[in-house]
Amino acid sequence: MLYIALLSSIIAVSPLEPLLEKMQNAIFMTGSFSQTDTWALTLEEEISSGTMYIAHPDLFLLKYTDPQGAETGYDGSCFFTVEPDIRQVIIYPGREPGNFLHMIEKCADSSAAETVEFNRDSLLVLLEGDFGEGITRMSVGFTASDSLPFLFSTTDVNGNSTLYHMWNIEIENSFTESIFDMDVPDGYTVINPGEI
Repeated sequence: MLYIALLSSIIAVSPLEPLLEKMQNAIFMTGSFSQTDTWALTLEEEISSGTMYIAHPDLFLLKYTDPQGAETGYDGSCFFTVEPDIRQVIIYPGREPGNFLHMIEKCADSSAAETVEFNRDSLLVLLEGDFGEGITRMSVGFTASDSLPFLFSTTDVNGNSTLYHMWNIEIENSFTESIFDMDVPDGYTVINPGEI
């Protein structure tokens, strides 16, 4: 009964408040992830996985093991992707970071409609609203006991979605900034679509 009362008091403030507080106090977070991209028009799915690194204020890196060598990140000034299949590094200087932490903080500032689902130690928060960059729906899952994330998804206005499952999350008090540096592998071409 006390547990239910505690969860009710959390929701009265904001269902995402425990997760936001945990993330805002975390200097550096790392863990494993799987990513499922679904395209509404063709119903095609693409599944990938790897290790994620996130640090304040907006640094992040998704280092893929499947597909091997692929990366997506933001180094503090530039959003970039490393594409091993075409041997290119593509940079997007004007694009927002768009990482998990960045999007969660957007939720806190929005007037999104919220739905909360409980399942033992898990909270799943479903949000609808205008989150920018065409995103109209988000789902955020985290554990009530330690406020660590395990699920995050976005859906855009066209119905395309990206779903992340996360596990083995670790939070540390320090990190080396070079983890987030854009690394151009030998033989790769750097492409800036804005200059084409």
